[in-house]
Amino acid sequence: MLISFSNERSRGELDVLVIDMPPGTGDVQLTICQDLQLSGSVCVTTPSKLALADAEKGIEMFTSMGVPILAIAENMSYFDSDDGERHHPFGKSIRESIEKLQRKGLQVSKSNVFQFPLSSETNYANDCGLPLCISRPINASKELDSFEQLASSVASQLFLLQHGNVQSDVEGISEPVSIKIGDKEFDVTSLHMTVDNSKQLFRIRLFSNEGATELKLDGKVLRMWHPKLGTPMQDEETVAVTQTSGCGTNHNVEHRSQQSYFFPCKLDKKGLYGYSIEWADGATIIYSMHSLAAAAAYGTES
Repeated sequence: MLISFSNERSRGELDVLVIDMPPGTGDVQLTICQDLQLSGSVCVTTPSKLALADAEKGIEMFTSMGVPILAIAENMSYFDSDDGERHHPFGKSIRESIEKLQRKGLQVSKSNVFQFPLSSETNYANDCGLPLCISRPINASKELDSFEQLASSVASQLFLLQHGNVQSDVEGISEPVSIKIGDKEFDVTSLHMTVDNSKQLFRIRLFSNEGATELKLDGKVLRMWHPKLGTPMQDEETVAVTQTSGCGTNHNVEHRSQQSYFFPCKLDKKGLYGYSIEWADGATIIYSMHSLAAAAAYGTES
């Protein structure tokens, strides 16, 4: 319903559309990442170890789907007692775990963690149905500062992403994933793909700051290519991939190496993650941008 609403409803120009998703990394999150071109994500968590474990899974999933992590919002982070002392009833904040997350290859930054206190003012605003940022009570200065810092950080990063100015010196946003072909580096995230059913091949366009290139990708090569890892597969691996949910929607596909069984096929772009290919033999496989770029580069080397 959400995807249909997003695609069909005419609402004119929008600055930002925020989608509040339920916790977890299930079908809802995967489908939205695949079917909508998300600019970024904000992870919401609490300081507890259990919540942090869920947050790590979410960050891993969004990163693997090509969705940048713009910020982490930590609810119920602390409270300040009347004597001015700060207490952390649910443990120290996620900041202390950032280095661990970075060692796992997760794209997070300490400067992009925003802490929200346990607050009677916030609770009262929720009960009244009047957002704190609108009512702006005098006693909620710390809460309002946290909201404003979060909004300012996300807005500035979205602006950079919108204009393609994603730089490594901007904390919290990683450089675009690139692939080297010859002596040139090309941005994988901007890859564009079309199919030529008459010639039974795909055309892969890759872009860089210096220009662009178009590569021809043989259908048989791609069908023997791992959709996520970006490496060639053996016959038995190909059968396993076409029978795995999430990569192939038809679970009873008999693998054939003949090109004629693969075409004509249909393409469907899956957000920032990649492309879904509905092959003529009934298999539907979702290939990541990285995998498609690697397959096209492999074709130029072989």
